[in-house]
Amino acid sequence: MRSRSNRAYTNVTVRGQSSVDYYEPSVQLYVDGLPQDPSIFSQLLPAGLDSVELLYGPQGTLYGRGAIGGVINVVTRKPDNELRVDTAGALHTQGGDASLLLNTPIIDGVIYGDAALTFRREADQYTLLGSGQEIGGTDDLNGRIRLRYAPDDSPLDVMVSTQRGRVDSTEEQFVMESMFNDRIALPIDSRYRLDTASFGVNASYDLDFATITALTGYQDRKLDRTTLGFQTPEDQTTFSQELRIASDPELGNALDYVVGVYGQRLDFERRTPLIGQVSQQTIDSYAIFGDLAWHATDRLDISPGLRFDYEKARARADGAVTIAGERSFGGVSPKLGASYALDDEWRVHGLFSTGYKAGGFTRNVTPENIAFTYDPQNTYNGETGIKYRALDGSLEASLSAYYNVTKDYQLFVGDVYLKYLQNAGEVTAKGINLAFRANPTERLGIAGGLGLNRTTFTKYENSVNPGIDYTGNRVPYAPEFTANLALDYAFDLAEGWGQLIPRAGMTYAGSVFFDETNTIGQKGFFLVDLGLSWKVSEQVVADVFVNNVFDETYAVYGFTEATYGNLYQLGTGRAFGGRVSFKF
Repeated sequence: MRSRSNRAYTNVTVRGQSSVDYYEPSVQLYVDGLPQDPSIFSQLLPAGLDSVELLYGPQGTLYGRGAIGGVINVVTRKPDNELRVDTAGALHTQGGDASLLLNTPIIDGVIYGDAALTFRREADQYTLLGSGQEIGGTDDLNGRIRLRYAPDDSPLDVMVSTQRGRVDSTEEQFVMESMFNDRIALPIDSRYRLDTASFGVNASYDLDFATITALTGYQDRKLDRTTLGFQTPEDQTTFSQELRIASDPELGNALDYVVGVYGQRLDFERRTPLIGQVSQQTIDSYAIFGDLAWHATDRLDISPGLRFDYEKARARADGAVTIAGERSFGGVSPKLGASYALDDEWRVHGLFSTGYKAGGFTRNVTPENIAFTYDPQNTYNGETGIKYRALDGSLEASLSAYYNVTKDYQLFVGDVYLKYLQNAGEVTAKGINLAFRANPTERLGIAGGLGLNRTTFTKYENSVNPGIDYTGNRVPYAPEFTANLALDYAFDLAEGWGQLIPRAGMTYAGSVFFDETNTIGQKGFFLVDLGLSWKVSEQVVADVFVNNVFDETYAVYGFTEATYGNLYQLGTGRAFGGRVSFKF
C-alpha cells in the first residue's frame, strides 16, 4: 500500500491485483459497512478504531462493484454508554499529528454520541531545483460527529454519522533520475486541495433469528489539482443504499445466509481549463446478492454465493471533444467455497470466486484519446490453502495458493498528463502467501508474512497501440516478492511503573514497474522500523520510534516525460520522534 502521485490515488496491491484504475481501484475500502470514496484511503485508520480486516479478492458476491483484489474492512467502536476521552499526540522529524475523541451518553441507556478531531502534518520532503526551497509537505485535518440510538434491551440500533476532511498538499513533487538520492524536485507548480464530506446511516433490527441492516451513505469529494503546471480539478458525489438480512450464526443452524440488494449513484465532473474541456458522467449501479454457509457436518462447510450486477453510465463532454452517450452493462458473479476441519487445530479450504467490473466511458477526455469507452472486466479465481490455530492461541498460521485470470483487463494508458482507461487484454496472477502470528511466551510476540506472486499480461491487446505487444510483461505495481516480520517483548517494571516494550518491524518490497512497458520502476527495497513503548497503564502509553532506520530512498511512482526523461515520486525518508496517548 503506497501513496501514488497523491493520496487521493493511493495504490493498494493484493495478490498481484494492483489498483491501476485510479477511480475504481481493485481493492475497495469499507468503514462500518459503508463503501468509501477511494480518496478516503488517506483516512484509513479513523479515531476509535476497533478492528481492520483484509478480505482477499475477488469479493464479488458480497461487496461487488470492482472488488477484484479484495476489501479492507474497517470497523470502529460505536458510541456507547461510557464517558471517555481518548487523546494522542506525536512529534517527529517528518512532522507530527494529534487526535481527540470524546464519547458520552446523551440520554442514559438510550442515546449516545461521540466526536473526533484529527490533524496530521507531514514535513517537506524535497528541495526545489535552483531556489533550494523546501517543499512537499501536507496538512490533513479531519472531523467526525456520530449519534447512536440504541436503547437497552431494544432490537433497534441506529447510528448517524457526518464527517469532513481537508488535505492541503504539495506532495506531488517529481525528481529526475540524476537527482534521485538528493531529493531535488523540478521547480514546476504541483499542488492540490482535497475536500471531502461524508454522511452515513447504519441501522439494524434484531429479529432474534436474523438481523436486518440498512446502510445509507453519501460522499462529496472536490479535488483541485495542479500537476507539473497542468490543472485538472474534479468533483464527485456518491450516494449508496444497501438493505440486507443476515442469519445469526450463534444459533448453530445448519444453514447461515446473507441476502441483500444494493444501489448506487455516482456523479462525476472533470475540467481541463488549458483546453477548455469539461467531461461529466452519471453512473447508476444496482445489485442483488446472496451468500450461504451450509454446515454439512461438524467439520465440513460449503459456501456458495451469487451476485447479479447492472450498471448504466451516461457521459457528456464539451469543449475540444464533444460526447453524448449512454451504455449499459450486466454481470453475474458466482462463488463456491468449501472448508474442512481435519481436527480442532487444522483446517483446509478451497475456493472458486469471480469478480466483475463494469465497462463505461473514460473520465479523462482529451483530443489525444484514441477511444472514449471501454468494456467490462471479468476475473476468475481459484484458491486452496491450509490454516492452523493452536488450542491455547499461541500460534496462528495460514498458507494459501491462488491462480486467477482477468479478461479485458482495464488499464490506464497514454501520456502521463492525458492517461485514460482502456482494455488491455488478459492478465494472469498466480502465487502463494504465508501469514503467521505467534506468542511463544506471554511476553514475546512474533508476526510475519511472505508473498510470492507473478502477475503478467498473458495476452496484450490495446487499441491505443495496436502494433505493440507487451505479452509477458509484468503488470504495474505488482511486486513478485514481499515479506514482513514484527517482534515485540514486554519487560515488567517495578510495581506501579507498568511495562517496557521494545518493538522491531522489517518489511521487504520486491521490484515493481510503474507502467506496462516495464521500462521504469523501482528495484526491491528493505525498510526497518524500531520503537520502544512505555505502557504505564491501560490509560497511559508513551512511545519513542525510528521509522526507516537506514533512510532508504525509494520511488512510489514514476513516469517518462519527453523533456526531463524519467521522473519519480519518492517515499518518506527516516523519521524519529515520540508519541503519548491518554485515555480517561
